[in-house]
Amino acid sequence: MEILDPATLHEYLAADAFEQMSAFGALSQSFVAKLLADGEVLKLTAGETLYRKGDTAESFFVLLRGQITVYDGTDGGKDVIRTMKAGESVGFPAMIALRPRRFSGDAADDCIVVKVSSQEFADLYIWDPQQFAIFFMSLSRDMSRFLSDTAGRPGKPQN
Repeated sequence: MEILDPATLHEYLAADAFEQMSAFGALSQSFVAKLLADGEVLKLTAGETLYRKGDTAESFFVLLRGQITVYDGTDGGKDVIRTMKAGESVGFPAMIALRPRRFSGDAADDCIVVKVSSQEFADLYIWDPQQFAIFFMSLSRDMSRFLSDTAGRPGKPQN
């Protein structure tokens, strides 16, 4: 995993990329710029682990490029829960619930994510409550989609 300078994102993403992402589409450019500057932009190579089941969830991620496979490790291998795409949040439910991560997440291909700590998330609220509300709604929508994908999975206990 490599830390990137947010100023170099133009080398990896199209100029209008953030406007096309579900997490950022309705946000002001200044809010997105602050999130990127205060967060940690990470580059992962295919197969690299972003987080593991059981990790403390003190942050979440927004996928800027590539795909992250969210899975439950089993004796038989990986039970894929969902493949997350650019613009979607990853790991938000565990951070909001103040619980350990329930699943693991690996880069399905070369990826770029922005890591947002719980403190940075709270600071965004203080900085711009109106834009934060829009961001929170987008993250909640992602969380709803993710939770609906995990609910009622055959043979899986519901916690």
